[in-house]
Parts: sequence; structure tokens; C-alpha cells
Amino acid sequence: MTEIRVCGAVMAHPRRREEAEALARLDPAGATKVVLDPEPDGPPTAARTTKRAWSSVPADATHFLVLQDDVQLADGFFEHARKAAERLPGDAIAFYANWNSRNGAAVRMAAAAGADWATAVNEYAPCLALMLPAEIARGYAGYAVRNGDGWPCDVLMFRYLKALEVPIRIAVPNIVEHSGLPSVAGNEAHGLRRSACFSDVAPASVGGVLAEHEVIPFHKHLTSECAVRGDGYWEYLGTERLLRRSGISPQECRAEFERASDRSEAAWQTWLTAFTMGLSTVEHSSAALDQALATIGPGGLCDQLLASEIEAITRSHHDVAVHAFAAGRDRASRPRRPRRGGGIQVAITGPGGTLTEHLASLLAELGHEIVDSARASGETRLVHLGDPTDPGDVFCAIVDTGPREHVLRFATPIGPHTPTDSLVAQWIEFAWTRRALPVDPDRVHQFTDVRDMASAIDAVLTGGPVAPVYDIATATLTGNELAKVVCASVRSVPTEYVTSPTETPVMKLGLAAAELGWTATIPADEAVRAFGKWLAYDTDRVR
Repeated sequence: MTEIRVCGAVMAHPRRREEAEALARLDPAGATKVVLDPEPDGPPTAARTTKRAWSSVPADATHFLVLQDDVQLADGFFEHARKAAERLPGDAIAFYANWNSRNGAAVRMAAAAGADWATAVNEYAPCLALMLPAEIARGYAGYAVRNGDGWPCDVLMFRYLKALEVPIRIAVPNIVEHSGLPSVAGNEAHGLRRSACFSDVAPASVGGVLAEHEVIPFHKHLTSECAVRGDGYWEYLGTERLLRRSGISPQECRAEFERASDRSEAAWQTWLTAFTMGLSTVEHSSAALDQALATIGPGGLCDQLLASEIEAITRSHHDVAVHAFAAGRDRASRPRRPRRGGGIQVAITGPGGTLTEHLASLLAELGHEIVDSARASGETRLVHLGDPTDPGDVFCAIVDTGPREHVLRFATPIGPHTPTDSLVAQWIEFAWTRRALPVDPDRVHQFTDVRDMASAIDAVLTGGPVAPVYDIATATLTGNELAKVVCASVRSVPTEYVTSPTETPVMKLGLAAAELGWTATIPADEAVRAFGKWLAYDTDRVR
């Protein structure tokens, strides 16, 4: 058996050299060095230092660990890291996951299951404290040079490891904490960044129990959502939608929640997250689980509140999470109501593909029975989708309600499984890669979130439509307004003034509201944020 030798680097900006050297000195083997930003006066980004750090692997190392300079290490961290390399020699190992991330939620679920390791889901790689097999580490810098193009280094690391089929395992509990020092890389907008489940003393032994859950609830941006393992990909949906899909009404959960002392909207989102955790895990109690439950509320609010405000709500949200988790465990053992159907059988025709599958899933959640067009009968209502790859800003669906057909004209579709070459998609990529947005302030932009597309189709199927054509859009924004939404939802970048060569006709949206009672329900920032995450992490549909 090859003897394990873990070497490492602390990557730092020169003005934090002293803190970085103090971290390096904690390594009893003396195998951790400081690597400084080669262009400290350049644009604020970790990418330059990250490439240099991963390029400094000694020839005799079997594993290489990179720490960022703003971390706190648990007692016994370096010995634990060496044992982890022995236990999982071929895997990427992260010792920290942010409390509002999907991977932080995976850590909570692993803690609830009594596992030693969480398996990361599709998201940026948790790079605050990451260890790779030496040969994998040596390949990162070249990959980043070839594929970087301004993308954040943690997104690049995620794509690099996914391309090599190297799984990312996250320690449970985390044995690295974010210290709270000011961000050199321009991440202050993310708010207070803390571990999802931190222990200041590393476990004495390293177990091998891995957690790979099918449902991972997370609380982020004051919204409870779930990552759900699909057929070859991850799906992301609001927790209330997941509960309805599972035969549990949000109203039932709300009745339990109303007994809590804190009944704010933020506490409700914490309750939904912890309840669904309890619903989706085996019975297990531990200090790690209690710590994991304590971070749900603060994590979901970290970009909304100041540190002092987060401290003020932490105890009440911890209590809410503990009671909600117990309620979820209790509810898991009782029968669930079958999902009610609306009595309408629907067949979707058209070019097919993942957008069609996604819309079918959304319509099924709205109570419709989705059947293959080959099984259509005289009672089946047909929904014919246009080809989303056709040029132009309008995507059409023809809905056959029986008496007549109605056309839905959707402004540019955005969201999971929609085309990746739309203007909104291009601007999101510009923001991810720190490029200026080309804004024509006089141009009007319209787009439709895929969830609003489904609800509009539902409104035609069930609402007694009269008009032959309805125009549908989630948002109508000027160039400046769209830029503001993209910067707030993805990453803040500069804008540059341009003049558009052509004018885009503006859809008139009042008819659907007047005749069908339909209005968009997805806020513009939520639509862009969800699309941005999908574009960054999920477009290749790999689990």
C-alpha cells in the first residue's frame, strides 16, 4: 500500500500573508506552504492564486490540500485530513460547505443520517478547504487555463472534477470554519459565510459511511427549495411543490408551524426545510444533527441580514428547525394522501426533449394526467409545443381545449431546460465571467419563466378561454432594469452603453389576466437566479 503523504498550500493575498503563515504553521508535518496572489493589484478574484496553489504540488505528495487564508481549523485537522486521504484515496475531499449552499444542505442530510461523508450535488465545488489526489491536483491549472474564460474558480473546479468523474465528499461534521475576515475576492454580497455543521474538534477516527440522498432540502435567499435526484440529472423545485408532489399539503405543515413562537415568513421557510429533512431521513440523533439544524435559518438569511441581526434570530430559528424536523419524522410514518388530479388528460406533442419533459412534470404537479400522444383519446387535450431553437424571441404553444385551439405566445423562455443562447442567458454568462453587460436603456426585454409557462397552459386548459391568442411573459423590463436584476441575482458587473440595431415588439399581456385570471407568479429576480444556477451547474445533465 502506498504511504499517504499530504502536502498543502494556503492561498493568500499579500496583505493577509501573516494570517496565512500562521495557518501553515499549524501543520505539524511542516508540509503546508503559503502561496501568494501573483497580481495583488489586479481585479479582485481568487482565480490567479488558485491556479498557482494547485500548481505547487510536490513530487512526493500523494494528496494535496489547499486552504484559503480566511479559515479556522478544528483541533486535530491535519491528522484528520491524513486519515481521510487513507480512507478515500481517490476522491476529492472538502472539509467545509457554506451554510446556504446545496452542498451545505447535503451535509445536514448526512448528519441526520449519521453518515461520515456527504456526497456533493451539482453546485460550485466547496474550495475553502479542499484536498485532491496529487495527480488530479496537478491537472487543475491547465484545465483552468483552457476553460476558464472568467468563470469563478470554484465553478471551474466543479466542472473539472465532474469531467474526470471524481466524486466530491464533504466531511460530516465540517472541521473547517469560515473566519469572517473581509472578502478579498469581492464576495461581500454573499453576507456572513459560515459552515453548515462545524465542529471545532476533529473526530478521533475517520469513518467510511457515505450519504447520497434522493432529496436534499436547502434554505437560500429566504426561500426553501429541494434538490431532487432525477433520471440522470438534478431537479430543483420549491419545497411546497415537493410536498404537494409527495401527497402532503403545505396547509397541513402550516397548522403545525402555527404553534411555533416565531411565525415570521423567514421562520416558515426554515420550518419547511427542516420538516422536509425529517420527512426524508432515517431516525438519528447526534450533536452534529443539532448543529446542522441550527444553521438552516441563519444560512437562508445570510445575504439579507447583518451579522448582528443573524445572531439575534439564530436561537428562535434553531427551535423552529428542531420542532419541524421532529414533525417531519413523525409525518414520515403516516400514510400520505394521493395527489388529486384535475380530471384533464393531456398529451404534449412537438419536438420533444428535456423542455417538454420538464413542462409535462410541471403540468402533472398542477393536477393533470400526462399521457403519450399515441394513447390520446377523444377526451385528451393536446398541447403542441413549438421548437424552442427556432430564431426569434417568441415561443408558441397551441392548446386544444376541445371546442377550439388557442395559441400561447411566450416571451423568451428562461429556466431549466430552456435554450442557452437567449439574450438573458448571454447576460447571465457575462455576469458569471465578470464581463460588462451591453445595455441599451431604450430597449424593452421580456421573458417567461418555465414555471409561468406551465401555469399559463393550465389556465387555458381549465379557465374557459375565448380569445384565439394570448401573450404571456413573466417580466417586462428596460435594459437598465434587466441589468440590475442580473447583477443582483448572479454577480455584480459593470454595464456599457450600446444601441440595439433592431427593435423587439413588446407583447401586450392584459388579455390573459382579464379572460383567464392568469398573472405571472415568479419574481423576475428569482427567475434569473434559478436560470443562472442551472446554466452554471446543470446544463450537461450529469448527476
